Amino acid sequence: MSIVIKWTLGILLALVLLKALVWWLQPRLAFYPRRGPTPAPAPFAAFQVTTGDGETLHGWQLPADTNAPVVIYFCGNAGNLEDRLFLLSGFPRKGIGLVAFNYRGMGESSGSPSENGVYRDAEAVYRYVTETQGIDPRRIVLWGHSIGGAVAGWLATQKPCAGLILESTFRSAKVMAGRILPILPISPFLTYRFDNEQHMANSRVPVLLIHGLSDTIIPSSDSELLFSLAHDPKELWLIPQGGHNDLSETAGLAFHNRITDFARRVTRQ
Repeated sequence: MSIVIKWTLGILLALVLLKALVWWLQPRLAFYPRRGPTPAPAPFAAFQVTTGDGETLHGWQLPADTNAPVVIYFCGNAGNLEDRLFLLSGFPRKGIGLVAFNYRGMGESSGSPSENGVYRDAEAVYRYVTETQGIDPRRIVLWGHSIGGAVAGWLATQKPCAGLILESTFRSAKVMAGRILPILPISPFLTYRFDNEQHMANSRVPVLLIHGLSDTIIPSSDSELLFSLAHDPKELWLIPQGGHNDLSETAGLAFHNRITDFARRVTRQ
């Protein structure tokens, strides 16, 4: 066997092994779910839905006043809803509805998370809000944090809604992979996309981007770039001293007020 053939076979084997490594790493780098009971705290009510591929999701909801906005919240990649208790319990009860849920593999939700899986979860919860609860899509605002921003952004390109809120989200999985593992050329082998750049280019709904200027996980420049790609009307709120998971604490009452004010403005009919 010639040296050229040996080198070629060696390179091909290395590529196959690298692709297998990426396939194994993707869900482990993208999601850090925590299983266990997540009972709905007062004044929330518990609900559950079944996805198109048969998984059961558990969530919390606050009812909306007649014709008031309904905000669907898409959490980040780690833990479960109990880790968002401070954020969600601080949501002002101004008649606006709030729906939050555990992705598959989080809390008591069945299954294991993946990009396509959480997209199916988003579709199932949207279907629950619009079909089971009978909420007009013109009253729905999608709010996603971190990886949840990619889920909400994707859903906004697939289903009608009134507005989109992206909190502390990133440009794409490819960009994040380059930051997390800069020494490994894994980007060409990724099957996960979570492509917010594409979502911004394709979405036509009003969007509010929120980011902390002290975020050490996802730089605020990601939201600035997404803002530049988004179509009007659009808003960008950069919070001084804000980190990745503490914007509601850092900004205080102004945080929830900005969310609810945006929801009311974009759902006026």
